[in-house]
Amino acid sequence: MMWLSNPAFDLESSLFLLGVSFVISIIVLAVSRKWFRALLVFSILGNLSFLVNIGSMMFDFYSIRWLGIFSLYIWPFVNIYLLLYRKDYETR
Repeated sequence: MMWLSNPAFDLESSLFLLGVSFVISIIVLAVSRKWFRALLVFSILGNLSFLVNIGSMMFDFYSIRWLGIFSLYIWPFVNIYLLLYRKDYETR
């Protein structure tokens, strides 16, 4: 979703959401005392923080197109793997 077609604002909003993801994962770690669950929460929310601006000019303007490609095509599979590994990890 392109907010205002302003790459600087899009980058700031993505980094802000990434920071919020980090804070939420620290809270999850403090409450649940499970580092893998906190890592999973951070990974999923961090991916969403960049997927919100996937159509933005931010990736071209700042020459971070690789981050957009990674967020769209690779990171979701990493999250799926972590979800499947979590189920295996918690049954041990």
